[in-house]
Amino acid sequence: MSCGGCACEAPAGAGATASEAYLRGEPVREARELVAELCRHFYAQGWVTGTGGSITVKVNDPAVPLADRLIVMSPSGVQKERMVAEDMYVMAADGKVLSAPTAKPWPNKPPKCTDCAPLFMKAYLMRGAGAVIHSHGMETCIATMLNPGAKEFRMTHMEMIKGIKGHGYRDELVIPIIENTPYEYELTDSLSEAIAAYPKATAVLVRNHGIYVWGDSWINAKTQAECYHYLLDACIKLYQLGIDWTTPEHGPLNSAKRLHSILSPEIPNGCHSAEASKCVVLDIEGTTTPISFVTDAMFPYAHNNVRKHLISTFDSEETKEDFNLLRIQIEDDLRNGIAGAVPVPPDEAMQQ
Repeated sequence: MSCGGCACEAPAGAGATASEAYLRGEPVREARELVAELCRHFYAQGWVTGTGGSITVKVNDPAVPLADRLIVMSPSGVQKERMVAEDMYVMAADGKVLSAPTAKPWPNKPPKCTDCAPLFMKAYLMRGAGAVIHSHGMETCIATMLNPGAKEFRMTHMEMIKGIKGHGYRDELVIPIIENTPYEYELTDSLSEAIAAYPKATAVLVRNHGIYVWGDSWINAKTQAECYHYLLDACIKLYQLGIDWTTPEHGPLNSAKRLHSILSPEIPNGCHSAEASKCVVLDIEGTTTPISFVTDAMFPYAHNNVRKHLISTFDSEETKEDFNLLRIQIEDDLRNGIAGAVPVPPDEAMQQ
């Protein structure tokens, strides 16, 4: 393993390097094995499949202040379920690589430090984190799509909110959302801006991508990541059931809010906005409302508004065609002796 030609025999601080003996010592070895174990565990949860996602922890060395401890980070493009301790990068507290994994034979890719590294460093430096988890869990991606224009994801009165640092059952949990970019490192500035703007937050969602979660230890980061995934998955299911997760009552989801989240013309996502005005979803009576809704609401509405509609559109080709179709239908009803069928007057009589 490479340690960058360092010669210092003491534990590494932010401005120091580490000796080969220290890099091979018990605290660093345990941190390497821990990250490998977490990678395998999170793969089983569906958070880091397809080599996506990444995990990093600070070395648990009580002799060194948390801010100055070495950092162990999983590499990029590696099958997370096959991760072993020797695959890890070890860095100084300022992000300088002190030890890199050795290359493995084909078909393995050459070792590469994760593109998440600069984002992880923001959580370490700005929040004093002890561990950071980046997940590609499906629920973290879909949750950002429910309202593509939103800059935050909010929820309240859900038991698992208590698992998020600084929050209780009655509190409103707010997770900032930043926009995705083609390359992970390009998210660094927007992530740091979100961290600064939301001092109570312990996570940032990346739209159509995933989530970054941090804590003061690997246990705290893991616990919060599990709670975030649970809560986001629950919100998606509540959305499907038409239940509002943003209010204490958790009543029916406001129809305007639901429509806005899917068909709003303000949606920046082109694949949604381009089709928004071209799609109308209809149902048959009794599907989403009682059958009585037709006679109790729709018929009276049509009776009260048909005159105004006909007056304003009588000379339009569309209304003329409607009358022609109505005449054809009524003539057929009269031939078949349908009770209540009445001939439609000629156009001249209707204009009077």
